[in-house]
Amino acid sequence: MSIIELKEITKIFEGRSESVKALDKVTLNVDKGDIYGIIGYSGAGKSTLVRLFNGLEIASGGTLKVLGQEISELKTKELRAFRQKLGMIFQHFNLLWSKTVLENIELPLKMAGVSKIKRKQRAEELVSLVGLAGHEDHYPNQLSGGQKQRVGIARALANNPEILLSDESTSALDPQTTDEILDLLLDLNRKLELTIVLITHEMHVIRRIANKVAVMEKGRVIEQGEVVELFNYPKTETTRKFVQQDIDPRSEDTSEFVMKVLQKNPTARFAELIFNIPDQSRS
Repeated sequence: MSIIELKEITKIFEGRSESVKALDKVTLNVDKGDIYGIIGYSGAGKSTLVRLFNGLEIASGGTLKVLGQEISELKTKELRAFRQKLGMIFQHFNLLWSKTVLENIELPLKMAGVSKIKRKQRAEELVSLVGLAGHEDHYPNQLSGGQKQRVGIARALANNPEILLSDESTSALDPQTTDEILDLLLDLNRKLELTIVLITHEMHVIRRIANKVAVMEKGRVIEQGEVVELFNYPKTETTRKFVQQDIDPRSEDTSEFVMKVLQKNPTARFAELIFNIPDQSRS
């Protein structure tokens, strides 16, 4: 069942001297329970797209339904209630530095009018869920980057959203921490039956946890489908570049990915090329 439906979505930003078409006839569907990746280089339009999902931007043309609701038709009060069904995590965490871990997580609940006792109870549940037990009274400057992002994830889950939007949420993290956060998102997807939309420019992120992907370029979706299928049969040059840049045959998750490809296409063949380049400094 599709819970995000886009048909011929266009977004134009009007400037003083000229207009910019950020999105150009984008059509895609996200089903309940998907971890749906949207990948593209800088300027591809992916961040604009995710801002349409929660009504921070309104499309210039086309139709967009999220959880069965046409976003452009929602009044201010309805939009406020609708946004509680979506959680969002960001690249730079967006935490309040004067608030503790618990207080940061409680913030959306406080804004929603939840009582103090219930806010604290829910925040404590989420602290445990994201692996931050023992850090409840810490401030953001006492946390590592990965811990800060865990606070951001817990805060995004405070109102029990049906959809989690992730806008480059691992881009500021080192590779090991990135994998830990991705494993957490995968675990949340399974435990909570949470639909996740990943906005990224890193194919590793897509390959690690997504089941479907759309590749964007210059405001258009140039390719979309199941992740294994796209890695196996990339149709565009941009997609081929993403795939070629990503695959490391020695990594553990690449081995897992290869197994998935072989399950889908038993006749697929993989080759590792090793180049022995002479040391020119000795000549």
